[in-house]
Amino acid sequence: MANLNPLDEPEEENGRVEKLVQIARTLVSDWPRYYPILSPEVAMHGISAFKAELRSRAFAEFCVDYSEKPIWNGGLTLDYLIGNTVVEIAMDLREENSEFERDILQVLVAESELHVISHLLFLAKQGARARCNTPTRKALADWVEREYGVRIEVRELGSSAEAILDVGNA
Repeated sequence: MANLNPLDEPEEENGRVEKLVQIARTLVSDWPRYYPILSPEVAMHGISAFKAELRSRAFAEFCVDYSEKPIWNGGLTLDYLIGNTVVEIAMDLREENSEFERDILQVLVAESELHVISHLLFLAKQGARARCNTPTRKALADWVEREYGVRIEVRELGSSAEAILDVGNA
């Protein structure tokens, strides 16, 4: 199956991915903390609002909507698909029970359908890289790259991301 987001050059893809990361970092530093986060249910509303604002800013920048790309007959979605790179907004990645494994599975499903995914980039709060560097998660990432050719990378959005949706730490 053809790529859903063909870009003319790999440099263009890399530039757009880096620009999306920059937009997310700017949004994190600008993001207001309207109310203390008291429960996971409230946190999900905040994550949804953050993702919606990021989507709006990214669309304004690119004039193309790379977000919420459906796969598997629409049963799953990728946060962003820019060329051969999937970008997942995974604020809780530093938690033990996070979306790390689920998002990897979604990317493998997308890769099996599209045959174009070469990079999975997680954007998360501080602490995510350390959590994802545990032996089990590192082994999983190594296996995915070896068996499927998909490189997994975790980038932290910075200390100001702590103000976004810190459940129970109001």
